[in-house]
Amino acid sequence: MADLRRLFNMKITRQTKAAAYGVFGVGLELTPAPGFYGVTKENFESITAADVSKIVKVYSLYDDVIDDGVTGAALKAANAYFNQKPTPDTLVIADISGAFSSVAILLNGDDTGIQDVKAAVAFVSGDDVLNATFDGTAWVGTGADKITADENNAELYQVDGRIVFLTGADVSVGYSDVKADSFTNVITAVKKQNNNWFMSFTTSRNPALLTQVADWTEAQTDKMAALVDDGGAIYNVGTWPTGGITQYLFDKQYAGSFATTTRIDSNYVDAAQAGRCLTMQPGSETWALKTLSGVVTDDFDETDYQTITAINGNTYEDYGSGVMVTYPGTVGDGESIEAVRFCYWLADYMQKNLATFAINQKKIPYAPSGIELVCKNMEKSLKTGQDNGGILENFTNGDEYVRGFTVTRPTMSQITAAQQIKGNLQVPFQFYLAHAIKNVEGIGTALTWGM
Repeated sequence: MADLRRLFNMKITRQTKAAAYGVFGVGLELTPAPGFYGVTKENFESITAADVSKIVKVYSLYDDVIDDGVTGAALKAANAYFNQKPTPDTLVIADISGAFSSVAILLNGDDTGIQDVKAAVAFVSGDDVLNATFDGTAWVGTGADKITADENNAELYQVDGRIVFLTGADVSVGYSDVKADSFTNVITAVKKQNNNWFMSFTTSRNPALLTQVADWTEAQTDKMAALVDDGGAIYNVGTWPTGGITQYLFDKQYAGSFATTTRIDSNYVDAAQAGRCLTMQPGSETWALKTLSGVVTDDFDETDYQTITAINGNTYEDYGSGVMVTYPGTVGDGESIEAVRFCYWLADYMQKNLATFAINQKKIPYAPSGIELVCKNMEKSLKTGQDNGGILENFTNGDEYVRGFTVTRPTMSQITAAQQIKGNLQVPFQFYLAHAIKNVEGIGTALTWGM
């Protein structure tokens, strides 16, 4: 039989490859000893390092966090995150014990379920998993020599390792010792296991850790950090705001991180803000004037408020009449949080759209027609950003028509032979950010009719 392809030959090439967009709506909780390893009192003495090698877990529901055994500060922060409306659908929790030279535990008197044992712990040290039990007098076990008693508090101990099981005691993040210059290695390990997140926040308020988080975050183009300044409640007592994370972000003029001040213990306003605002499309939101669930407002006097906002810090306060909101929504350099997030998102969106377009073409000709295709692709992405609310809408200013964005087509006479040979095309574009109205001052005049 003759082959029908002699007469009618159809060839189809699939042009369906697409570059993956970045993640700009997921929070990352950074905490030591989150307790999500599934280790129990029945097996804590027999587990191996391979059993607890995962330092990152992903949750879509708060109840799943509870069911996984997360407790203490880690659970409270997760609660603040998931408490927001609309409810976030994803939270990544990472164990950053490696950022601490030791993790503090505080005896709580709870029943361990183990006979004659007041507390028990298992932790990773090097390549080994060590364990120890406390009978009320001394620690015994393979890891006993790595547990140090506090000189001033008989209930407090420092554990030199990554805790994967704990009963009869709670992790005390505030008393844990931060290790200098350690966060970069820790967050690199986190990213290797899961990089599908955008904004980090941590259960620690220690500036020694927060400054490391801010330093690392500032070097990223697809990450931000929400941090808490304790307002001198524990750290930098008597010198605050000097030494605090808000002052640090201001002095460094950092744009990738913002700090909110609260002097209330276990008030995870950073987690709450991430949960509240990351659900919104970049460009559509403002991080100011947001009411949060699961956290409480601070009662700052005017001096404190002016001190905080003068260095581009943020507060969550009760303004009366049921108005409890965040304000002013700025990062360390004074830019609005939403503007930074939008610019990160837009750069990724434009880049990935161009990549998807290019890899599905046989060739984009280095000619006016090809340049036009590239420019139209960029304009389409910018229009999406404008539709989302991040780019100023087009408007008439007197006789002038102002466009929210423009893409400038380079002419062939402006392009060098070297650029053509290398295939390098430079396309200038600009856009106006669409900022949000955050406060209103009405200036009125009262008149008497007839006068």
